[in-house]
Amino acid sequence: MDVFDLHCDTLYECVKHGRELMDNPFAVDLRRGRAYRRWAQVFAVWMPDFLRGEPAFEQCVRTLRFAREQADTYADQMTLVTDADLLDGALLNERCGALLGIEGASALAGSLEHLEEAAALGVRIVTLTWNGSNELGHGSGSGCADGLTSFGRMAVRKMEQLGVIPDVSHLNEKGFWDVAEEAQGPFIASHSDSAAVHPHTRNLTDDQFREIAGRGGLVGLNLCGEHLGLAGEETAEQPTFEPLMRHLDHFLSLGGETVLAFGCDLDGTDLPARWGGIEVYGRMKEALLRNRYEEQLLDRLFFGNCYDFIHSALTTGGRMG
Repeated sequence: MDVFDLHCDTLYECVKHGRELMDNPFAVDLRRGRAYRRWAQVFAVWMPDFLRGEPAFEQCVRTLRFAREQADTYADQMTLVTDADLLDGALLNERCGALLGIEGASALAGSLEHLEEAAALGVRIVTLTWNGSNELGHGSGSGCADGLTSFGRMAVRKMEQLGVIPDVSHLNEKGFWDVAEEAQGPFIASHSDSAAVHPHTRNLTDDQFREIAGRGGLVGLNLCGEHLGLAGEETAEQPTFEPLMRHLDHFLSLGGETVLAFGCDLDGTDLPARWGGIEVYGRMKEALLRNRYEEQLLDRLFFGNCYDFIHSALTTGGRMG
């Protein structure tokens, strides 16, 4: 099968523990990814909320350079994708098409110049906040109801100029609507579920989903048990994908056939133990087929929607509006 996933945190784990992308004990590595015919993955540089200012930017740069080194070392296994031709080449040659993102724009240390530097290092997606507040705005766990800062608004406009896709996962609701006001083109929620199904602050309301869909953006379903609505014991033992299907079905009822994808948050959250790591995509597809989801729809959810959106963004430099 083909897989295009919008969000994992494996780079952070590799750098923290001194491991390689080729083969590691985490949820994602290149060796196991070879099980998929075509595989593209957004590797996010996670920025913890306790790290701020220039040290945050320096850690981000170190991680981005690590990704470049891994791509050079394992050039027969992965290609660092910065344009549409590189994406197509990676997929044609059965290499992982690796896109770089930032999760938590505190990594920019309040500097548009740092945003330009990150884009030059290959970053094509920026999640504006993590759970707390930063120079751009306020995360869904910050307890602050304010929207984007003036710098945050400037950063969203600058991202679009640079061909960097704004990502609203983790952002609070006021910040979301400020992004909708500032952005000229589509934006994404790389790893978010439905608040109508489970009212978690990290999940999207129906109005938010419709806004992303109406702009031609993407929403990646997240496998985090807390966001799906699982209790702690269920998260460890959940043997089925029924909780995920409830979120999927609701978003499909809102017209999400060409909007939905997966941003499973591998290596960024604890999955139900029986779901496994990168192997989870095959298990999900088998379960969804057993539950009478059409294969054509699943091909779009697991690969096609992401491919179409990202390929267009990389072709036009992000300016899709």
